[in-house]
Amino acid sequence: MHLRLYFAHGANCSDRVRWVLAYKGVPFEGIDVDANPDDAAFHSVSPFGRVPVLIAGRDTLTESMAIVEYLEEVYPEPSLMSRHPLERARIREVCEAVNSSIHPVQNSSVLRTIRPDWTKEEMRPFRSHWIVSNLEKLRPMLWRSSSYAIGNHFTLADIFVAVIYRKGAALSGQAREAQPYRSHWEFLMSQPSIAASCPE
Repeated sequence: MHLRLYFAHGANCSDRVRWVLAYKGVPFEGIDVDANPDDAAFHSVSPFGRVPVLIAGRDTLTESMAIVEYLEEVYPEPSLMSRHPLERARIREVCEAVNSSIHPVQNSSVLRTIRPDWTKEEMRPFRSHWIVSNLEKLRPMLWRSSSYAIGNHFTLADIFVAVIYRKGAALSGQAREAQPYRSHWEFLMSQPSIAASCPE
């Protein structure tokens, strides 16, 4: 099945999907919307005009959470979920905490609507503070049994946590030094298959 992914470099939601595809070794055609801003095909399949969008054969999926769960079901190995129902729920819990509670408010497109007077540079302190303060709230849910976010192997929870941490780290040194998120990032990057599949 031919897969086409519309993405944007540095976009958290896009990076989650790209990491899953690369880790699973699934070939796909990537289209960077920043390099093709007037792509009529993209605008015809993305109701909100946002990435990521995955076209799988004749079917289209939007929203990173739906896309990564679809990929997990269609390409189950190597698994990024758990065989245990409660642990699967914990993974989804963490992913949704990042996806729904942390990510949206720091998103630059949202901030442009709320504070159209802010430049991108003026957004940075707010975005960084939001990410750092909410990662602190997320912390009790993580690393209960190992250095992986949930459970004892690499899962979608690790990807969602690492990607939002990396965004915060790119915005400020405060986020970059946040423990134990920095240690989690370094732990993941010490493993060749995980590091090699991580989007730049």
